[in-house]
Amino acid sequence: MPPPSIPPLAEELINEDAAAAEQPSTWHFEDSQTGLQVAPATALVSGSLKRKRPPTIEIPNVVLREIPIRDRDLTPQNDAVSFCGSGVGVSSVKGKKRFMEDTHRISGFFGVYDGHGGRKAAEFVAENLHSNILKMVENRTGNVVKEEAVRDGYLKTDQEFLKLGLGSGACCVTALIEENEIVISNLGDCRAVICRGGVAEALTKDHRAGQADERKRIESKGGYVEIHRGAWRVHGILSVSRSIGDAHLKDWVLAEPDTKTLNLDPDMEYLVLASDGLWEEVGNQEAVDIVVRSCLLEKKLGTLTDFRIEKGDGFGFLSTSTSPVAQRVAQLKPKKKIGRSPSQRKTVSRKERANGFACENESPPSKIQRISSQTNMKIESPNQKHSSYKERRPASSGLMAACNELVNLAVTRGSWDDITVMIIDLNHFR
Repeated sequence: MPPPSIPPLAEELINEDAAAAEQPSTWHFEDSQTGLQVAPATALVSGSLKRKRPPTIEIPNVVLREIPIRDRDLTPQNDAVSFCGSGVGVSSVKGKKRFMEDTHRISGFFGVYDGHGGRKAAEFVAENLHSNILKMVENRTGNVVKEEAVRDGYLKTDQEFLKLGLGSGACCVTALIEENEIVISNLGDCRAVICRGGVAEALTKDHRAGQADERKRIESKGGYVEIHRGAWRVHGILSVSRSIGDAHLKDWVLAEPDTKTLNLDPDMEYLVLASDGLWEEVGNQEAVDIVVRSCLLEKKLGTLTDFRIEKGDGFGFLSTSTSPVAQRVAQLKPKKKIGRSPSQRKTVSRKERANGFACENESPPSKIQRISSQTNMKIESPNQKHSSYKERRPASSGLMAACNELVNLAVTRGSWDDITVMIIDLNHFR
């Protein structure tokens, strides 16, 4: 079959296009920056070159590869610690910082310390604040005098730390329980919340640079407060207005705590001490609800559990830390063969309690041994000389479960800060 014929008009258009393709383009335009007459292709190349890096900079060839993004583990395992003893539970988890900067202390004196700018200040406070306070409280009576003694203990600890010439700082919240009284003190944004008949009540006020009274105090001393990275900060640096340490801001950042004394009333059930890593994500009442629910479930199921790892330990301890410098836990525990009721703490020697704290634990293999090495706190009772407090008061799985649930809840909601939660069952101190 012969090929189809091309209409004359189509053939003429095809010939014109072929002729135009054989001849170079004669149209051009002027580059607005160089003033040169350039062809369209040249203009496009010139314009694109102006948007690239200068030719003198060598851009290396990078082999792109997919980087898997894994969800953060919500269980307190990396640089985390959990333990439970008679009437108290504790859980901690490290945030996004390289090292854990929270610490805590347990005895008749309880404390949570939130470090910033390094962990040295929190470690120093955990080692010294309790003994300084107990020495000040010794041989003093009356609520007002006791509150002054606690204040003096805080100030002495601050002065001793400043002499070391270190720049870190620590926020604190402490509870001293004795003779049917609770003395609550705080610096910074660590907080104490008590459960009264299932209702949460904040016992402390956060000391933040944005508060009107704290800002006025700072400005009256020649300092200033400004917003930096979304928060009011002292001199644009520190968001809290009171702490131990922080030598570079000491003229404006006080170490004088707010302190109050409460009678241990029958409706007081639990005391929650925690660093701001918890309170930024979990409300006061929500935290108390979790504690009450967990402990009620324990009572319903009858699951009082002894968390002791070594025979004879007064406090149980469980660590999932994998870092050799991650977590430090210092605690005081009663002697094995002597015990007494918490309601009879009236005759406890404060001097003995002041000297009975464990040393630093830097690696998981040595934690149990170091915690077990100090047994200087004597708790004696004429009626129970041969009874063991730990035997009468088994550790509470409800407290431990509540601590871990609160920590995990804060992490789940996005907290990247170090988190330490301590819960004290006040029924053990009546």
